[in-house]
Amino acid sequence: MTLRESYIQSLIALLEVIPWFGANVTRSMSVAFSREESPMVIVHRGAEDVENSLGDDTDRHCEIRVSVLSRADAPDQEADEVMERAHPVIMQFQAPGVILVEEVGTDEPRFASADGTACVVTTRYRIHYSSSRLSLSD
Repeated sequence: MTLRESYIQSLIALLEVIPWFGANVTRSMSVAFSREESPMVIVHRGAEDVENSLGDDTDRHCEIRVSVLSRADAPDQEADEVMERAHPVIMQFQAPGVILVEEVGTDEPRFASADGTACVVTTRYRIHYSSSRLSLSD
């Protein structure tokens, strides 16, 4: 398993055990859309940039996207409430190789139904980490 995938799996595990979180968490966007549960949090990948180094290690910057799928009368408001609870957990994330977690921004709500009762809001985070120049898993 790559380090970036292990970070995603670890974030999912962290969010799942918070008793007051109030949302189901998954890795798959298609799983979230196929269920009627709301709200659903999807932790998935974005782009990754690499800073090549002359030594044995490479600094990497992996974008982790945290999307909230909400079905409610004001789904964007519900999504914000979920992210308010998730944000400090994500920002304090620590794992082997992780140097820093930073918030990059939040996309505008994307409404999925004509009546505006379902939407997805995605917040983008960047995990700065270091790994072997020759491996994605250490």
